[in-house]
Amino acid sequence: MKEKAIALICLISVITGCRSLGEIKPWEGKRIAVLPFENLTQDPIAGEKVRRIVMAELLKRNMEVIEPGEVTRILNELQIWDVSIISEEDIKKLGKELNAYLLIAGSVSAYGIKRTTELSYPEVTVHITLISPEDARIIGSQWSTEGGPTFFMSFFGTEGPTVNERAKTLVRNMINKLLSKEDLWKIGQ
Repeated sequence: MKEKAIALICLISVITGCRSLGEIKPWEGKRIAVLPFENLTQDPIAGEKVRRIVMAELLKRNMEVIEPGEVTRILNELQIWDVSIISEEDIKKLGKELNAYLLIAGSVSAYGIKRTTELSYPEVTVHITLISPEDARIIGSQWSTEGGPTFFMSFFGTEGPTVNERAKTLVRNMINKLLSKEDLWKIGQ
């Protein structure tokens, strides 16, 4: 009788598309806030471009990303005008107000085309930091650059990837490394 009940539950799960317990993602139900990125480039919206790429990467992984307008509204309510110099107390308040499991902060220090006498190529440099809002602890941080001329650009003069394509590749690789950190799953424990 017990085996029949288990088989029936499994059958219902398959038919209705419900996930088994083994398929539950560790991020399920955990909200992530991506704060405005500090922009240290000549491109006036490079920080926002990279912030949106980070959010898109998280959404591709079926993570719950807090709408950026909501993040901005709460930052304004808490009178936090510059997230690059945010205090521990403000991090905790922000996390509580947003009901966020994780805060992501960052900066963009290169976003554009570099020109030499012979070549032009895209270059993007980004810094991303994962912060536990519960205790304002930095869980992970990474700085990385994507760019430079490719082999084909150097020797054949072909056109390479765009700045946006380089930024997407860079952010994807950074997010993969940062989300693999074991400390992420220990927040609040």
